Amino acid sequence: MLGLKLRDEFLGRRLKGTAIELSNESNTGATQVPAEQFLEITYPTLDLLKGIEAVGPSQGRPVVVIGERGLGKSHLMAALYHTVNDPTSTHAWLSDWSGKLGDPQIGAIPLREEMLVIGESLHRQRYKFLWDILFDRHPHGTYIKGKWEGMGSAKPDIPSDQLILELLRHTPMMLLLDEFQTWFDGLTNTKQYPWKNWAFNFIQILSEIAKEHPDLLVLVVSVRNGTSDAYQQIHRVNPVQVDFRAGGSPDKIQNDRRRMLLHRLFENRLQIGNAAVDGVLATHVAEFFRLLNVPPAEQDRKQHDFRESWPFAPHLLQLLEDQVLNVTES
Repeated sequence: MLGLKLRDEFLGRRLKGTAIELSNESNTGATQVPAEQFLEITYPTLDLLKGIEAVGPSQGRPVVVIGERGLGKSHLMAALYHTVNDPTSTHAWLSDWSGKLGDPQIGAIPLREEMLVIGESLHRQRYKFLWDILFDRHPHGTYIKGKWEGMGSAKPDIPSDQLILELLRHTPMMLLLDEFQTWFDGLTNTKQYPWKNWAFNFIQILSEIAKEHPDLLVLVVSVRNGTSDAYQQIHRVNPVQVDFRAGGSPDKIQNDRRRMLLHRLFENRLQIGNAAVDGVLATHVAEFFRLLNVPPAEQDRKQHDFRESWPFAPHLLQLLEDQVLNVTES
C-alpha cells in the first residue's frame, strides 16, 4: 500500500526483542552498533533534540532523563551516546532530518567534539559501586584505583573529588548511567554496609564536577521519576531535565510519539506524502465523519489525526498509549 515498507526485523514469524540495551555480551547493544545503524531507526523527538543540545559544547549542567519504563529512556540515552561518540554521523543524521521536516534549526544544533563515552545499564547489576565503572573502563582508572587504595588509613570511603578530577584531566569523558534509580533503590544501606549512602555522596561529587568542569565530564542519568532519593543529589545542581511527560503541549507529545512509532516500524512511512495518504483514507474518513456526526469545526483536526496515524487508526494508537504505555506507571 503506497509502497509502505516494514522494517526487516518485523517481517519474521517470531519477533525478536526490541527492548534497548546499551550493551550486551553478543556486542549487539545500542551503543555497540555503528552510529549510522542506530540512528537509522531513530526519530528526532523533541525530548531527544533537547538532550542533544544539553550535552553540546559549552553546556555546564548534568542531564537527567525522567520517564517510566516503556517510554524510550534507554533509546534516548543510546542516541546521546552516539551524539558524543560519533558527532560526524550525528551531524549527518540531524541534517537529513532537518531537510525532511523543513526545520533548519535541527541541522544547526552544535555538537561536542568526539570524547570518551562510557555508558552502563545499571539495572544489570554488574557494578556494586559507581566508581568501579570508572576504574574498570576509563584508561586512567587502574592508576587512580591504585592511588586511592594505597592511601592506607587515610583512605576515604569513596574516591574524593580530587581523585576523580585527576582521572578526568587525563581523559575527559561523558558518563551515561541508565536505570540509575532502579540500581540505587536496590542498594543495601546498613551501618555495616552503607552502600546507598556512598552512592548518594558519590553521585553528588560527579554532579558537581559536571557542573563546574563541563569540559571534563558530561553526566547523563536516567531515573523513573523526579521525586526519588536517587534524583535529589543531582537536583541540587539544577540539571537539565528531559521529562517524557513534560516535553511540550499534549498535542506535540502525542504527535512525537506517533511519528517515533511509525518510523521505528516502517522504513519509509514519513516519506509518503500527505496527499497520497489522504487519498487512501478519503472513503474511511468520510464514513467516520458521517457515522459519528463529527461537526465541521472538528473535521480538519480529525483528518490530521488520521493522516498522522496511518496505516493505523488514531484511536488504536491512543489505546496503545492509554492501556499499554501508561500501565508502566501503575
